[in-house]
Amino acid sequence: MRRHRNLISQTAVASLLMLGACSSTPDAPPPPAPEPAPAPPPMPDRNAGELPDWMDDLESLPPTSAGSPGGAADVREALRSRSISPAQDFLPYIDVAIEQDVLIAGYGPQLQDRYTRIQIVTLDPDSYDIEGVAAGGRKSKDDTRNYDRESRNWFQRTLSGSRTVTRTLIAEFDISNPEIKATKALFSATFQSDNAKGEAWATNESIAVYATPYFKVSPNTTIEGRFRMQLSDERQSSAGANVMNALQTAANLIAPASALVTYFNAPAMQQASSFLNTQSTALFGQSITEQSTGAFAIRSWTVDPILIINASMPPASNIKNTSKKATVGKWAIYLDEPIPSVLTAKTYGDGTPDFDGVSSADILAFPIGADLRVYDYIFSRLDMNDRITLLNQTADADTARTICTRISRGLAEVGFTTFDAAASVWAASESDQFTAAARAALQNPESCEAMTLWHNLVD
Repeated sequence: MRRHRNLISQTAVASLLMLGACSSTPDAPPPPAPEPAPAPPPMPDRNAGELPDWMDDLESLPPTSAGSPGGAADVREALRSRSISPAQDFLPYIDVAIEQDVLIAGYGPQLQDRYTRIQIVTLDPDSYDIEGVAAGGRKSKDDTRNYDRESRNWFQRTLSGSRTVTRTLIAEFDISNPEIKATKALFSATFQSDNAKGEAWATNESIAVYATPYFKVSPNTTIEGRFRMQLSDERQSSAGANVMNALQTAANLIAPASALVTYFNAPAMQQASSFLNTQSTALFGQSITEQSTGAFAIRSWTVDPILIINASMPPASNIKNTSKKATVGKWAIYLDEPIPSVLTAKTYGDGTPDFDGVSSADILAFPIGADLRVYDYIFSRLDMNDRITLLNQTADADTARTICTRISRGLAEVGFTTFDAAASVWAASESDQFTAAARAALQNPESCEAMTLWHNLVD
């Protein structure tokens, strides 16, 4: 037994020695680390002009006419050249195009501190060519409206009752800085059929109209144009279904129209525009309405149109039948060439106004609101009676400076350019409100910036 224990002890010792020998050998190298997964491709940065993967082939396309690689213009041109599924036309009756590159870029005559106005002109000149119309009618109209085809006989009127079909194209403009709202109907056609009164058609078309009077352009002036096609087929006749009645009422709200949009007459224009929109909405209780909107800031003037609208209308028999639509016309929206003054029609070669021959009475009589003239605004609304009395008593230069500055600043706030404000300060100084000494102090070129400008214009 003792011998067996010794053998076990010797075996255990030997095993321990062997384990020690193994532990003294160098460690084996660890297995290699797995390779990291590839990083996902970076997302395109829209701000940096990068394109997603599906647009990689755009780089192989030829550059645009500008010849500059990259940029929004090249992307738009590349997208146009791609073979993609066409988008569905959800506005089958109206199409609007906008051109604002020149306005935003600032090329051409500047509009700031100048007057302009919005004009709408037809783009179908052959139809209104004087020679062609005088020779026998509209030259370019291939198809003529057939009233007999639109009418209903007495049996249809008796069986189906009354019916009113109205189709109209409305242009609405919202201008900010100054705040102006104007609405014009470019085309309106109304057909009323009643067993008691028979049938009546009323059609109106705008060939060339001014949507707004002149307004002063400020650095932050923006224009939003909305073009709306409204179609209605009412089976019960209603009074006032003729849109032209609403148009006439709206026009009466702003009569007499002023040549310039000012702080005082702008609310009347907004009231007329809101009235027409309210009335047209009421007329089209069951209708189809299409509307397209374009908005932009104006920096400079261009001779080209800023908006173009192409309108079609369905037959009176079925306003939902887009396959039978017929082109009504095309209209272009222009900004009138900027002018520096509404108080004179003459300008110098450098674009500044020429007031030669313009009297102070004409300037003071210029209307800026309902029953409100420049004279009334200066001497009644600006609250300067105490200062005028003091100037007449003392001919004080500081008092003259205060009056001059107050008049020019007030008229600029109303809607005058700096040129017309300066002319109005001079006209006010020529009025019977000032003595000779006070007039001389007020007309001093150093009295204020407006009077300095006036002397530069007339000297």
